[in-house]
Amino acid sequence: MSCVQGLIHIPGEGRTMKKITGVLLTGIAAIVLGFGPAQAAEVKLKAASFLPRQVTFAKYFYQWAEETNKQCKGKVNISVVGPAAVPSLKQWQALKSGVVDMHFGPPTYYSGVFPAGDVMSLAQNEAADQRANGAIKLLQEEHRKKINAHYLTSISQGVPFFLYTIKPIVDGKFTGFRMRSASIYDAFIKELGANPVRMAPPAVRTALERKAVDGYGWPLWGVKSFGWDKFTKFRHGPGFFTATTGILINQDKWTSLAEDQRKCLTDMAIWLEKEFPKWRAAEDAGELKAQDAAGIKYVDMGPKFKERAEELHWETMTKGDAEFVKKIRPLLGRK
Repeated sequence: MSCVQGLIHIPGEGRTMKKITGVLLTGIAAIVLGFGPAQAAEVKLKAASFLPRQVTFAKYFYQWAEETNKQCKGKVNISVVGPAAVPSLKQWQALKSGVVDMHFGPPTYYSGVFPAGDVMSLAQNEAADQRANGAIKLLQEEHRKKINAHYLTSISQGVPFFLYTIKPIVDGKFTGFRMRSASIYDAFIKELGANPVRMAPPAVRTALERKAVDGYGWPLWGVKSFGWDKFTKFRHGPGFFTATTGILINQDKWTSLAEDQRKCLTDMAIWLEKEFPKWRAAEDAGELKAQDAAGIKYVDMGPKFKERAEELHWETMTKGDAEFVKKIRPLLGRK
C-alpha cells in the first residue's frame, strides 16, 4: 500500500485511490510550476518620486502609475510617495537598498556611483527609438550593475533645459552669479563665470525670495508649479540637454516578480513611450504661455550656447565611463 493509501483508508481502493492520488499530484504540480491556485498574488510596490505630485514632471509619473494600476490590476499595484517621505537626493539610495521598490527621478542624482548614467540627458531621439535600437537594454545592464536597479523607461524626453535668472546678465556673461545647479550642468555654469549652488528643488523658491541665489538651471517645465515664476525675470537659451527622468525598480524586487507581472510593467513602459510625445507637445505650449504671462523674457544666447553646454557634458560622461559612452552614444542621435 502507498503512503497516500496508508493515510487514507478507503474501502475498495482501485479507481478511487487513483483519482485521489491524481488530484494531489495535480495540486503539487500547480505549486511547483506557479499556476492555478498558487499563482502569484497582486504585489504592492512602493515608489518614491523626486518631486511632489503638483509639479509638472511628477504629474505624469503619478498618471502613469494610476494607469498601470488599472491595466495591471490583480498583478501589481503602485503607491507613490514624494520627497516629504523620502528626500529627493536620497531616493536612489533607498531604491538600491530596497527601502522603496521603485524610484522616479533624474540620473544626475546618482552620478556619484554611475557617472555616465546621465548620458540620457544628451539623447536627441525618443524613448521608443531607444527601446528599438538597444539603448534601453544597455541602460538596464548598467543600472543593474551600478545601483541594483532595473531601468523601465523614462519620462520627459525632449524637454530642454534653460538658465533662468532674477536679474539681467552683463555683457552676455553670468560672472559672479550664484546659480542653483546640478551635476548635469555644473561645468557649463562654471565656464559662464557663475558659481553653482546645490539644493533640492523644494528649497529653491525660498532661496530666490531671499536672493540667496541669482538664478537656476531647470527645464522648460515646472517654473510656475514651484512658484519660481514670481521671482524669475529671464530665461536664457536656446534650450540644451533633455530632462530625462527615469522610472526604476529595485533589481531584487524585479527578479522576484512573476513573469506576467514583469510583462505588464514592461508593456506599460512601452505604452508610456508612445503616449508621451503627445503629452509633451501640449505641456510645452502651456508652460511657455505661463512664463510669458509671468513676464519672463527669453534671451537668445546664440547657437554656441547649446553646443558648448552639450560638448562639456559629453566630455564629463566620457570621463565617467568611456567604454559605455562609446557604445551608447550612436544610439542616442536622431534617426
